[in-house]
Amino acid sequence: MAADIDLALARQLLEDAVSAHPKGKAGVAVMLGYGRALISRVLSPNDPTDVSEKLARRIIDRLHIVAECPATTLPQPRSECRRISTGHAPTHNPLAMRIWKVCQACPHKPEVKS
Repeated sequence: MAADIDLALARQLLEDAVSAHPKGKAGVAVMLGYGRALISRVLSPNDPTDVSEKLARRIIDRLHIVAECPATTLPQPRSECRRISTGHAPTHNPLAMRIWKVCQACPHKPEVKS
């Protein structure tokens, strides 16, 4: 199991998302691209199934939101942070370039694995 994945954070994010989503487990399962049955098993106190590393990564990427992105001043999912900050410089678009430059020094920038 990798030390860089916080399974407790992933579980808490999953529980909060299920509580907040109008369709509950089914809606969150669709957001994550997993089946409702897996989400139900992971959250069940009577089932020994726990959050896997792969599921935890997906939960954190999709549900962990940076409250205020320094570049856009809007809430931003971690997956979007990763996409923008680790991508190539968007030299064709001045606004995207400004955002990309701010992302390079952002404290929320995800670490890139070598």
